[in-house]
Amino acid sequence: VNLEPENVQERYGRTNFGRGCLMARRLVEAGVPFVEVGLGGWDNHQNIFPTLENTKLPELDKGMSALLEDLQQRGLLQDTAVIWMGEFSRTPRINGNGGRDHWARSWSVAIGGAGMKPGIAVGQTNEDGTRVEGQSFSSEDLMATVCRSLGISLETTFTSQNGRPMKIANGGKVIKELFG
Repeated sequence: VNLEPENVQERYGRTNFGRGCLMARRLVEAGVPFVEVGLGGWDNHQNIFPTLENTKLPELDKGMSALLEDLQQRGLLQDTAVIWMGEFSRTPRINGNGGRDHWARSWSVAIGGAGMKPGIAVGQTNEDGTRVEGQSFSSEDLMATVCRSLGISLETTFTSQNGRPMKIANGGKVIKELFG
């Protein structure tokens, strides 16, 4: 990563996340099939506004946008699934400490590339974001969708150490709105 031109390093950001996104691009170019880049520090139960405004969102925007631009320009995004998500969501309302607490009832994920339709939103919540309205999707559905985008059969089964067969997406259904 340090051998990349200065302007490229700056475009990604000189943070661990920015360098991680630049490394991810290089790994995808080299043919590595799965890459994860972490950006911790989202557990903002207090002071969420300054944390997001001054740190997290600028760092995320810089690294992620540079990665997506480079993957697109190099013709790699058509075969690369990009998923941006956390392990759960946050309350739609700000708590008394100026933060947001854990929330599992409605959760957002940004996903694209690998043959998925760009620029669309699938699913919705009610007006205040406290519950899903209409069709909901599970984590298994998300996994099934990623597998479909990468050409991995949903019939793929692994065997646990104790001999139990486990399907790759545990019965999840492909989110069809993302294709076609």
